[in-house]
Amino acid sequence: MLIDNHLFVSFYKRANSILNRTLNRIEQQDLTVHIHYWGFMPRHYDNTEHKHSFFEACYVLTGSGSYIEDATEFPLQPGTMFLSRPGVQHQIRSKEGLSLCYVAFELDETAHNELYAAAFRLLAKQGIPVLQEGQQQAPGLLWLSLLSQFHSVDKTYSPHVLNSIAASLILSIAAAHGPGFYQEPSGTEAHDEGISMFHQAELFIKDNLNEPLSLERVAGHLHITTRHLTRLFRKYGHQSFVHYVQEQRVQKAKHLLLNTDRQIKEIAVFCGFESVHYFTRVFTSKLGVTPARFRRSQFSEGRYDSEL
Repeated sequence: MLIDNHLFVSFYKRANSILNRTLNRIEQQDLTVHIHYWGFMPRHYDNTEHKHSFFEACYVLTGSGSYIEDATEFPLQPGTMFLSRPGVQHQIRSKEGLSLCYVAFELDETAHNELYAAAFRLLAKQGIPVLQEGQQQAPGLLWLSLLSQFHSVDKTYSPHVLNSIAASLILSIAAAHGPGFYQEPSGTEAHDEGISMFHQAELFIKDNLNEPLSLERVAGHLHITTRHLTRLFRKYGHQSFVHYVQEQRVQKAKHLLLNTDRQIKEIAVFCGFESVHYFTRVFTSKLGVTPARFRRSQFSEGRYDSEL
């Protein structure tokens, strides 16, 4: 299927604005998924090497480039689907610019069917990073279906339709890149006490983001050593304790920027940042846009060329 990028460019800003404001959580029977951000980018060039604690799935509409994961380089072309898994170092490169759709997400393991939980755990471990010729595969078709909901500023979108398409998209991504929804978790993994301890640490951090959160403080709350807590975050959080706390602070700040009129300096303090300058640096490194610009554009400009 040939895609006219110019046809979709006008949809991008509206899709970014509406989805990042209204669709941060997908809830269906036995399935809850947190959406960290949506993105529709007319021209994506190079970015720096980085990693996440969540999944980020991308679909190439037009253009060419490469996706690099742990020193392995994969070609990108129209129809390519690629998935960055938690804790995996990756980078995108393109000289001519890629037109991309992308979504960052993670499963809420407190509200799930074990079938889904097992599938997403296997996706994190065994997921295929790059799939070519995705135009006729379910994720590619669903990306186009999602974009089509925003083809006119006069058209009223349906939240129920958006939620249904988004849920189907996330599940189709997991099915395309992973082993599917038919594998049972191993007995040792399903009953690993470390998972429970890690979730307790997560809850304590999320409930106390406006306060100083040192490794020593969280470990003391859980009555474990700092070394043990460090291992838990490496194993289950797929990154360091410090980076995890930073990501949670940024996600909270993102919500406040979009949904309140608090001053940026006030948001920085409320989310536990030492200064507004440090907040700006961390926020920009995570989302690729400053807090002020994020708020002004409602993420409609995102990380792409704002002239389009």
